[in-house]
Amino acid sequence: MLIAAKKKYDIQKLKGLLSAEFEMKDLGAARKILGMEIIRDRERRKLFLSQRSYIQKVLARFGMSSSKPIDTPSAANIHLTAMFAPQSEEEKEYIGTSDVGLIYGGDTQCLVTGYSDSDYAGDVDTRRSMTGYVFTLGGSVVSWKATLQPTVTLSTTEAEYMALTEAAKEGIWLKGLCYVAMAAALFGGAALGPVFDQLLKAVIDFGVNIATFRSKFLSLKQTLTDIKPVFHDIERLNEALDGRDEEIDMFKKQLMKGEELVRKCSKIKRCDPLKKWSYSRKLTKLDNSLVKFCQIHGLIQVVRDSKQILVKVNENGKKLEEIHSMMRDVSLTRSGSSIGFTNSSASSGWMNGSSFGFSGSSDVPQVSDSMVGFDVPLHELKQKLKVLQEKDQVLVLSAPPGCGKTTLAARLCQEDDIKAIYRDNIFFVTVTKTPNIKRIVGEIFEKKGFRVPEFANEHDAICKLNSLLGGITPQPILLVLDDVWSESEFIIDHLKLQISDFKILVTSRYVFPKFDTYKLKLLSEEDAKDLFCISAFKDGSPDVRLNLVHKVVRSCGGFPLALRVVGRSLCGQSEVIWFNRVMMQSKRQILFPTENDLLRSLQASIDALDEKVLYSRETTTLRDCYLDLGSFPEDQRIHPAALLDMWVERYNLDEDGITAMAIFLELSSQNLVNLALARQDARAVLGLHNLHYIQQHDMLRELVIHQCDEKPVEERMRIYINIKGNEFPRWWFEQRLQPLQAEVLSIVTDEDFSCNWHGVQFPKVEVLVLNFETRTYKLPPFIEQMSQLKTLVLTNNGFFPAKLNNFQLCSLLNLKRINLERISVTSIMSANLQLPNLRKISLNMCEIREAFENSAAKMSYMWPKLVEINIEYCSDLTKVPAEICDLVDLKRLSICYCHELVSLPEELGKLTNLEVLRLHSCTNLAELPKSIVKLIKLKFLDVYDCVEMDDLPLEMDQLCSLQTLCMGSSLGVDKLPDSLQKLVKLEDIVCDEETAYLWEPVKEHLKNLRITVMEEHINLNLLHRS
Repeated sequence: MLIAAKKKYDIQKLKGLLSAEFEMKDLGAARKILGMEIIRDRERRKLFLSQRSYIQKVLARFGMSSSKPIDTPSAANIHLTAMFAPQSEEEKEYIGTSDVGLIYGGDTQCLVTGYSDSDYAGDVDTRRSMTGYVFTLGGSVVSWKATLQPTVTLSTTEAEYMALTEAAKEGIWLKGLCYVAMAAALFGGAALGPVFDQLLKAVIDFGVNIATFRSKFLSLKQTLTDIKPVFHDIERLNEALDGRDEEIDMFKKQLMKGEELVRKCSKIKRCDPLKKWSYSRKLTKLDNSLVKFCQIHGLIQVVRDSKQILVKVNENGKKLEEIHSMMRDVSLTRSGSSIGFTNSSASSGWMNGSSFGFSGSSDVPQVSDSMVGFDVPLHELKQKLKVLQEKDQVLVLSAPPGCGKTTLAARLCQEDDIKAIYRDNIFFVTVTKTPNIKRIVGEIFEKKGFRVPEFANEHDAICKLNSLLGGITPQPILLVLDDVWSESEFIIDHLKLQISDFKILVTSRYVFPKFDTYKLKLLSEEDAKDLFCISAFKDGSPDVRLNLVHKVVRSCGGFPLALRVVGRSLCGQSEVIWFNRVMMQSKRQILFPTENDLLRSLQASIDALDEKVLYSRETTTLRDCYLDLGSFPEDQRIHPAALLDMWVERYNLDEDGITAMAIFLELSSQNLVNLALARQDARAVLGLHNLHYIQQHDMLRELVIHQCDEKPVEERMRIYINIKGNEFPRWWFEQRLQPLQAEVLSIVTDEDFSCNWHGVQFPKVEVLVLNFETRTYKLPPFIEQMSQLKTLVLTNNGFFPAKLNNFQLCSLLNLKRINLERISVTSIMSANLQLPNLRKISLNMCEIREAFENSAAKMSYMWPKLVEINIEYCSDLTKVPAEICDLVDLKRLSICYCHELVSLPEELGKLTNLEVLRLHSCTNLAELPKSIVKLIKLKFLDVYDCVEMDDLPLEMDQLCSLQTLCMGSSLGVDKLPDSLQKLVKLEDIVCDEETAYLWEPVKEHLKNLRITVMEEHINLNLLHRS
């Protein structure tokens, strides 16, 4: 295998990935491949390819190794003239020898050059002519051909044309290949020179021929000529210093857009003055943007680089002092020590800032810079790590839940000296109560950017992890295991890899005696008061009686999480509410020296949700909605559609999700959940479309389950079951013959679950949530007896889509909503389920292509009342089947983040009741079907991030009910249809800055139109799945 890359780091990274999958032997630098010998001359930047060994083998095979070479390697009957004789010494040396080859390198322009010729009637027997061509790239031969033409030509001209045709086809293919390589290089850190040359060449070529833009082209040419040498030097120095490429990449993108603009200008007709004026402005804008980029970004880069130089000088000075000190100690004591540092994740409660962070990629989660009572523990923990011996390898950070263990670890990882040592080799993994080694290893592969391999067993997973991390050495590595439970101690032992400079930091509410432990203390009374005041009062100063503040602070016992949540729940409340809350805590004698006391300390914050009644039902409060979050496993990212499906059926919420979004925002404001918003400044009209997922703190989830489990199982309205292996709860077998009264049932199983379901009756269940991790899953047979079931949520928490067995739910006549995640839909569609009252189906990260191709025609028969379909992140979906348009009652169709989707059915216009159509981030979707204009009830259309879409249908005015249109972010549309001016009901346009410019003329005709420009909010944490 031959591996080539610009940087050695990329090669080492790929080797590590391959070594983790296959047994490999590193042969070093390439010397031979496919019979070709590779010889490098690094000083002259030349590469030689020779087939000497191959030629010798061919000669040996035919018994001609000892044959005498002749001066003319041609047939004896070919008569050569003097003009064909070798002229130079190199040509004479070539004649009769195999010691020659091809030379590559030297020319940086990488221009494709071709030569073509023909030999008319060169074949004496058939009179067919000869076609010959050769192509060079950067002055080096890359393609050549000499062959007889397929037919007999009647003239030399015809022979030449046939030869030119073959050469032209080869040239077009090579040119396309070069463009692809250049585009890949552009976004992968390739040279800036070719991009400059392409734009400059386009300006010169077209500027001469287009009189309309000649002055603009001359100005642009002068700008490019002036700035090219400067950027060439910056790029060269960046490469030499292994510096940052952000500015260069930004500038490359501008150059690529500029070249495209210049080529568009060349196609404008003289009789189109409007386009001339428009593109003239764009050329001026391009010229100004290049100058502005150099003026602003260049100055900023100079300042930044200067600061970086000062930082590096200071760091090097400190390192020299440390080395000097270490050398002195070694010379005196002949002993040494290993140094280790740390990483971490989300939240606990020490933060003064906003809500907890999310772990993503291999980055350390962000925490607030302003911490209360953090300085001493931070210093002590750092010292513990520094003196940790390599043989010990593990350090445990232990404290009761809610004390800020995770936040302390995260803060430590953000220290500059820690990041300087471990760089990108800090891995943070949250360990659940039911840990899975294969899952933990899989997360580490994901965080490092590698595809998760198949693991035969836990031992195989550890071996592959050892190979992966072993390839990183000699860089130090730190693995952080967050929230390890007492029964999960074996995880630590399994992950103690025999790798140099490899350390593990464990955060846990438990103490592990055999490991070195640092116990985190509770906050002092003074620090506790400061943290509480920051959470409870807007300016940090109390505005109620101090005795109330002191009483609440004392009741929280120094637990940061309790201080923050209780303080936030009291923020902005009147003194009467404060008094009632304090008196309520006093009656319950809430003290917080133990874990259960901490749960009770948060009880008041949850009970306060009872005061907020939902608009849909007077008997339903915000607390009821919050308790439903316990249906999902700890640390899981909850899709908002799953909760919406539960609440619509249980509490009669609106199906559009506006009320549900308000609930999420209210819970988030009280620090009870974390919201991953797509954009912070989005309008309310987007509703749940602006929310990626919800995540709850595991401590608060325990509180939810604690509250639900206080009643006997026969009286519980919600039953949450976590089955580890095949261990069912004891009451399960005691209640086999007695029906339970629960309305919400959640069952979580792990990958070791293989037991048959035991017969328990749940006749009143309305919502069933099943979470599992196996590749195949057998549904509980008691589902068929759930006559009141309205919402079914199936979530596969593994890495690969799962197949469902015995999906026979024909008796569930009341089932209205199905939500599937990482499921192979084929196993469902093949069951021919007839669900007459099903209203909505959601498919998230599912395999659906085969099901749609083979069973789409059944959908209108199986689900006749379906009104909503949600499809997200289904990577195998390439086209939507036409049969889906037979669902005439469909009101909402959402197909988002399906990057392989290329077309929609032309029959889309048959969905005359459709009100919402979302195609967000379908990046390969080129156009909307023309029949879309028949959707006269359509109110919401989203084509945001559909980058391949070049235009909108001309007859957009027929969408007479359209109220909201989302478009932009590199959408290919450069001109809006005039018919948009007739959409009198259009109220909201959500777009980017460039698209907003196109809407300004339309706004003059639509006085009620509101244009919202969305700022790009890139959150890489969203790429990592929990």
